This record gives sequence, structure tokens and C-alpha cells, in this order.
Amino acid sequence: MVVCGFALLALSCTELSSVSGAPALFAAGDGVRRFDFEHDTLHEPPQGFEPRLGRWAVADSPTAFSGAQVLVGSGDDAGVLAVKEARGATAAAGEVAVRVFLGSGAGLSCDDTSDAVAQILKLEPSERRIALYRKTGDSMKLVDEAPVDVAKGDWVRIGIRCESHRTIGYVDDKSVVRIAEGVGPFDLVLIVDAGVTAQFDDLAYWASK
Repeated sequence: MVVCGFALLALSCTELSSVSGAPALFAAGDGVRRFDFEHDTLHEPPQGFEPRLGRWAVADSPTAFSGAQVLVGSGDDAGVLAVKEARGATAAAGEVAVRVFLGSGAGLSCDDTSDAVAQILKLEPSERRIALYRKTGDSMKLVDEAPVDVAKGDWVRIGIRCESHRTIGYVDDKSVVRIAEGVGPFDLVLIVDAGVTAQFDDLAYWASK
């Protein structure tokens, strides 16, 4: 498995081994929905999403993952943007292209609707890794990680699958990290760390309630 991130003039790739026995991120019949942000209003949050923390807005980008518009998450505090149709899910999967320009990390999370637990998958270019965290109350624990040779500003496509008994993280459809614990009911959200500026593009997801 080769993971590649595209910057303006550079290409970086690394080998990642697959998590044994992990299912596909998306399976036939999942009813996957997709957002490319191409028809959303510039400088506003995109339709179909609920901003909860931080600043979220659609912006022009000549180096978008596809098309010409991206979603930007930023702010001095951590940012959270919920997918409206994936609130209160018992199982869900999401995939998005993300690149981090400033700060530590950004990605996807399955946030328990009681706010007690969250399973968080982040791209962390400064650490050159994909990291899976479990958040319980105010405590954040790194439970698994996989190396990715990626620099700030490189696009990487990451995915998370959350079920009642497990959570799995993916890079380019390849399972790379996991925890044998679930969360639920939960909301599927995009996240950025405090002080981060990140771009997202081409979100795909399914959710079961």
C-alpha cells in the first residue's frame, strides 16, 4: 500500500501495512453520500453541516483536491463541524481529503452524543503520522498510530469507521489503525486542533441509526 500526498511541487509516499481482518471502509449498499463543496457559497459554512466550534467556511483554492473549492477549518480554539445527516448514528463511516497548513492536526471524529467519549482520527504532519485517539471526558489517549511520510500542505485521504465494538482508521481506503472499543450513539464530525488551519475536500460518508 502506497500513501501519497500532493503538494504544489512535491510528491511524498510511504508504505503502510493493513490492519488484519478490517472491513472495507465503504461496502456495497451502504448508501454513501458525497460533498465536494463546489456549489456552496464562498466564505460561509457549507450546506448540510452544523458548525459547533471554530471557524468553518468554503474558499477558493487553485490546488483543491478536486474542483476549485475547499472547506477551511481554523481558529484559536479547536474546531468541530458536524455532518447533519450523521447525527445520532449507531454505526457510520466517513472519508475526506485533508491537508494541514498550520498547527498540529485535523481529521474526523465520532463524538458520543452525551459528549462523554469520542474516537478521533487525525492527520498530524508534524509527527508524520495518522493517529487514533480515544477521548474520555477531558482525557485524551493515543491508542494507535501509523507512519505517513507527509509534509504540511500535502493532501492525504483519510477515513474512519465507527461501530459499537470497534473503530478503524484508513488512509486511501487501506485500514491502518484501530481500537477494539466503540462509541455510540454518536455524531460524525470534522475536527481541527486549536490553532490549526486545515483544508478539507471531497467528503463521503454513510450512517446507520
